[in-house]
Amino acid sequence: MDNRTGFRRRGHGYLADQARSALGITGEVRVLAEIPLPMVHTAFGLAVAAAEVLLRPEAVGLDRSAAVDTGLAILTGLILVAYDVLIYPSDSRPGPVGTALPMAAVLSFGTLLAIAVLPLPIRIAGGVIAAMVIGGVPRLAGRRALGHEGWFTRLIRDVLGIAVLAPVLLGGVSPTLPVRLRLAAVVAVAFLVSLDSLRTERLTIPATILSALVVAGIVLGGTAIVGVNNAHAGLRAAVLLVLWYGARGVAGAVVAPARNRELMVEYAVFVAASIAGVIWIQVAHF
Repeated sequence: MDNRTGFRRRGHGYLADQARSALGITGEVRVLAEIPLPMVHTAFGLAVAAAEVLLRPEAVGLDRSAAVDTGLAILTGLILVAYDVLIYPSDSRPGPVGTALPMAAVLSFGTLLAIAVLPLPIRIAGGVIAAMVIGGVPRLAGRRALGHEGWFTRLIRDVLGIAVLAPVLLGGVSPTLPVRLRLAAVVAVAFLVSLDSLRTERLTIPATILSALVVAGIVLGGTAIVGVNNAHAGLRAAVLLVLWYGARGVAGAVVAPARNRELMVEYAVFVAASIAGVIWIQVAHF
């Protein structure tokens, strides 16, 4: 049996793949069998979430906790990239962009822990989501790198992106956080989530980064305009989420090699709706 695939052995899935190859069965099954299972990444995600809980603002102070969360996010990205280098052949690696959403999940959970008014069940759910994103997204990135990202995979990525971004937008309009920290969290996570989402549109790396920066800047501006209000933080965060969704869609449609005017108009409707929501909030003094 030829084991020279450039990968380490994968267990039952790998052996089954080798059996298919021996029988002359080739195609998608062989390629997908090479993607590592998410168990290692999930265990790492649980460890990161536990570290954030131990070093939450109530325990070490807000500034130190924010610094730790930033360091953990960077460490998460570096470890995931290093793992990909060890596991994947050079022509099949997801690349550093595949770590954007896991890094955003670390910052998102840290922001969630810093919002003192949130109940414990929401914080627990945030930790579970962070661990799931760190555990599952690298596998989705592997499918993308191998060209097997179908509509369902893209839907999962979009849902995870929204789940990661929503707590940060909530923190961005919460008066419990200092201005510098909440705005920094918003722009950083909005950039990382947009980077991951726009990469799905098969844009070039420079175009993806530039578009993500523009989208993050738009969300940051919207956050500054809507202001803070503890009583209506959920409404403000929802408006900002719609703004991000529309701006990200417009950016992807405009920069994509094959421009789709229908998509531009569709996403522009979300941008218009979010702008109307911002104006309504300002007029109604929510």
